Amino acid sequence: MKSPAKLKFARPMFTYKDSLKQLTQSLKDLEGQLDDSLQQALSKSSSLVKLNKSIKEIELLSQALTDIIDNKSPQVEELLISFRKILFENQSFIMEDIQKSLLKAAEAMIDASNGITLMASFVNMIKILENLEKRMKGT
Repeated sequence: MKSPAKLKFARPMFTYKDSLKQLTQSLKDLEGQLDDSLQQALSKSSSLVKLNKSIKEIELLSQALTDIIDNKSPQVEELLISFRKILFENQSFIMEDIQKSLLKAAEAMIDASNGITLMASFVNMIKILENLEKRMKGT
């Protein structure tokens, strides 16, 4: 037969273990959220680095064009083509970034809408509970 001391501490031990499991799960969830945030920040920073590099290239092309624009050499035509190409690439890159941002915004709106729907359900449950309590007190 088990001793009363062991039985006395069994319940708090199970509660303690359950609390530790919940804490561990919460920490794992938080770690996942942090990893997602870091990934987004890295993605954003790499996009900004790429854009900054491209802007420096445009600046160099602009300076080169300024230096040789008076010459009617084939180099001027090549620089103009390169200049247009870089501008187009940057426009495309920025459009992709805008599309990603709009998609994230749309997803956030959907999440918010789902949250509002859940909140309305909880408000409804509270009203039902209050009506039940009123009926119980009234009878």
